[in-house]
Amino acid sequence: IVDSVGEGVTDLQPGDHVLPIFTGECGDCPLCHSEESNMCDLLRINTERGGMIHDGESRFSINGKPIHHFLGTSTFSEYTVVHSG
Repeated sequence: IVDSVGEGVTDLQPGDHVLPIFTGECGDCPLCHSEESNMCDLLRINTERGGMIHDGESRFSINGKPIHHFLGTSTFSEYTVVHSG
């Protein structure tokens, strides 16, 4: 359930129910049509980076050390920060 939204977010509001997923699919690219992959061409994430998809920064920390966003969704936590879209 959305707790709050950032500046410029117009497609979600507090109280909306959402399902964070690692990657959506455009349905048009070769990888979306492949039976061997679900990694859409629109997915621009480095799974080794550990941060947010667009800027690589972590939004959470503990004792001054960053807590990384597992696959950009942090769905093993009580709260998470994700990009709308």
